[in-house]
Amino acid sequence: MLPYSPWLVWIVPSLASLFVPIFAKIGHKVRDYFVVLVGLFTFIIAASVVPDIYFKTIEVPMDATAPWIPGLGIQAGVLLDPLSVLFANLIAFLGLIVLIYSLGYMSKNEGLTRYYFFMLLFIGSMIGLVMADNFLQMFIFWEMVGLCSYALVSFYYQRAEAVKAGMKVFLMTRVGDICLLAAIAILYANLGTFSFLESFAQVEEMGKLALSFLSFASFLTLIGAVAKSAQLPLHTWLYSAMEAPTSVSCLLHGATMVKGGIYLIARTHIMFNTVPMWLTSVAWIGAITALIGATLALHTSDIKGVPAYSTISQIGFMMAGLGAASSPLASGWFAGIFHMLSHAFFQGLGFLAIGSIVHQLGTRDMRQMGGLRRAMPISFVLCIVVILARSGIPPFSSFFSKGLIVNSILSEGNLALAFLIYGAAAVTFAYSLRFLILTFIRPESDYVSSIHVHEAPRIMWLSSSVLAVLCVVLGVFEPFLAGFMRVNVEVGLSELTSFSSLIFLLVLFVGGFPTYLAYLRKPLMLDKIRKSKMASIDKVLERGYYFDIVYDKVLVNGFVKLSSGVYRYVETLALERLPYFVARGARRLARGTHMYADAFLDRICYVIAGGAVRLAKGTHEYADALLDRLCYVAAGGAVRSARGTHKHAEALLDNLLYLIAGRAVRHGSRIRKVHTGSLPHFVLAAVLGFLFLCILLLLTVFR
Repeated sequence: MLPYSPWLVWIVPSLASLFVPIFAKIGHKVRDYFVVLVGLFTFIIAASVVPDIYFKTIEVPMDATAPWIPGLGIQAGVLLDPLSVLFANLIAFLGLIVLIYSLGYMSKNEGLTRYYFFMLLFIGSMIGLVMADNFLQMFIFWEMVGLCSYALVSFYYQRAEAVKAGMKVFLMTRVGDICLLAAIAILYANLGTFSFLESFAQVEEMGKLALSFLSFASFLTLIGAVAKSAQLPLHTWLYSAMEAPTSVSCLLHGATMVKGGIYLIARTHIMFNTVPMWLTSVAWIGAITALIGATLALHTSDIKGVPAYSTISQIGFMMAGLGAASSPLASGWFAGIFHMLSHAFFQGLGFLAIGSIVHQLGTRDMRQMGGLRRAMPISFVLCIVVILARSGIPPFSSFFSKGLIVNSILSEGNLALAFLIYGAAAVTFAYSLRFLILTFIRPESDYVSSIHVHEAPRIMWLSSSVLAVLCVVLGVFEPFLAGFMRVNVEVGLSELTSFSSLIFLLVLFVGGFPTYLAYLRKPLMLDKIRKSKMASIDKVLERGYYFDIVYDKVLVNGFVKLSSGVYRYVETLALERLPYFVARGARRLARGTHMYADAFLDRICYVIAGGAVRLAKGTHEYADALLDRLCYVAAGGAVRSARGTHKHAEALLDNLLYLIAGRAVRHGSRIRKVHTGSLPHFVLAAVLGFLFLCILLLLTVFR
């Protein structure tokens, strides 16, 4: 194993995507080869881990962590075990094949810098999803995968159909994403950790006590997987996603987005397999989807629609196998994983071969094709390999994987489920043979005759041929894969001669022979069948079992009508009129309040004024009487005081006068004795005059 391989295998393509615009500035060829080299290096890193897992040189599962959110005790990490390594190698390998194929298929398209940026990010995000060691980190990559799928499905944004398809993919898968996020929140709230290994250990210790919250989490997780892997009833987005370039469809179907749901079920199988009805729900959803997807592929005239519906059906096989397994060590679990690997090769090959056809003809309508086996012999051979591998013709790998799935279901005693799987297998051979006849075997159409058709560029069919070889030899490596996955499953070439294999071949004959008659030997019979009582079935298939119609009328139109009703009755009639209603009510209230307030205030004023007048009168009467009494009392007291003061003042003044006069007389006598003449008389007269003025002044003051 190369140093830090578990980290570099997803970090390298993710970071390299950021450098695509920089290399594009240097030159287009530099950009293209840089992308291919990144894809090659990613695959080398992923492949370097395989020997360590197979030869058990490292202990698995191995959990390597690094600090991420220390405040919450959350760490980023990678989980090394057979499941994550298998998915990582599949994604890296198929991503490399698609990038090489894109050098020829996308060479004449505009916006290739954007295309390669999202392709590398798509590969890195999907590998990061399967290598994550905790639910939170896995969910972040889960959303990045959804973002890349939206951008790549809408790559031809000049076409309205591509934009609508991208929006449909984004919105329908968000239903599952919300449910998955809710499941992760429930698990974290009850377990206190996002780690896979810690969660599995705690649930195992809890036993049946854990079922109270595990039931909700398990079925929410199942909805997330159903939406991501295009299972009923959230399957219709996958056909719309065919608006993407065929190379994108190959990567999306073969190794990335739709395989995310299978990985999620396989990863959480050990935690949810004890929840009642969970495994049964997984199995029944898968079996019903397998049959319905196959019937839709049998009816479509879109050459890319055939592998699109085929993917829906084949993933149904995988889900049925996982649902029939009691534990990750059971044969059903391994059968689902093995069929996932087989499907990646034959469906990836199918898309690449179909891409070559569309690249040459410029149309996706099989009704305008025919006779291409002479003009495109290599593509014809590749498509034959696809049909044999997809249908499960021995010794191709899907023969062994489908056989294991059926045996796992029969071991559980569920005959009805096995009948659905056999029916889906029969229809699979039917639509595959129909595709081959309409495209290559029947006579050329007028459209094909009017154009010059030749084989696809060499780089396209050479890269496709690698997948063709793997489709042929993969069945031989089934025991190796079982050992790698640590599953004790008895597989081998002896299955070719078993009784169950004979039944399976008989089922394929039941599906293929009528198709051969209707489309090659007696084509007029098909028109008679469609005009007979089978016309109603044909109409149902033409409209895709009415799923999209129901979604449009119930959900889309219902939401539009609800929004219109809310706008009309709530916003227009209620919210817009509410201010006027409130204003009128406020005005009426103000008027009424003003009227009653005026009357009340007037009454209050009269009452207050009358009371004030009466109080003033009473106060005035008592005040007048009091003041008069006070005046009389004060006047009498003043008179008595004045009289007493006057009496005492007069006595005082008289005594003072007598004293002064006596003093004056005595001093005068003395002065006269000393001085005789006119001066003494003058001084005496002055003193007497001054004393007289003082007496008059005092009398005036005290009077």
